[in-house]
Amino acid sequence: MIARDHDQPHAADALGPHPEVPGGLPAGSMVRRLTLPPGRPFDLLVIPTADPTADPTADKAQPTNQAALAEQAQRWVRAAAESVAASSTGIAAAPVAIPLYGCYVIWAPSHGAVLGSPTRIEQLAGTLGEFAAREAELRDLEGRGDKLLATVESDAPAAFEFDDRTQAIRSRLAARFLEAVAVRRGLASLGPAVHVPPIHPPTLASQLAERLRDRTRLAERHELASDRADFSFQVYEACGQRAAEFGIARRQLGLEWAIVVILVAQLTLMLVEMLRFGSST
Repeated sequence: MIARDHDQPHAADALGPHPEVPGGLPAGSMVRRLTLPPGRPFDLLVIPTADPTADPTADKAQPTNQAALAEQAQRWVRAAAESVAASSTGIAAAPVAIPLYGCYVIWAPSHGAVLGSPTRIEQLAGTLGEFAAREAELRDLEGRGDKLLATVESDAPAAFEFDDRTQAIRSRLAARFLEAVAVRRGLASLGPAVHVPPIHPPTLASQLAERLRDRTRLAERHELASDRADFSFQVYEACGQRAAEFGIARRQLGLEWAIVVILVAQLTLMLVEMLRFGSST
């Protein structure tokens, strides 16, 4: 689920201040702050425009035409995304622009924009928000999976042989195994939202969601992340098995030594008794 603030689009919140609406936009334009599942902010610029088919009296000669507004919204999204990437020392992803039945939808990982008639804009904004949440969740799982994969090579020897030196990193291996389980669970839960079959008859929302998934290669990314997570899980599962076997062997060895000590003690007592009995006779 995503959280959003409709009533105070420019008020400051825990995630930082809302950006100002760019100048020159139609009345009613606003920037909504959404909170995506990993806890990251997502700013959505909503630009309502007149619908000539629904309003025959609309002035078609107004300079605020959709092409110019779409270009302005795309520049805003690109500049904002580049600013966020620069502050986090990351790489800004190119905005994805999708025209759809006289409307425009623009998406980037941290910002988006929706341009369209009031009868369609809320549906498009909701669909874009849901897609942004799923994409952010997948992006977060991809990052966690990449971190796990980077440690696999150094930890892989523990899957073959476990000894006293490896015992020192057992807690670290256990933490990474639990992280691999969490990543696999997250990807499994996300799967139904990524691999969605086409809806018939198609709706405006379903077409937008399908195009966004295609343009961002969401299904392919999910499959690749799942394969990488499965590989990491198998390595750390093997490490866990070797650790368990090592622990069992250590306990068995301790039990065997305990039995040896008991037998030696019994033999010692028997010898003492025999010597005492021999001396008494």
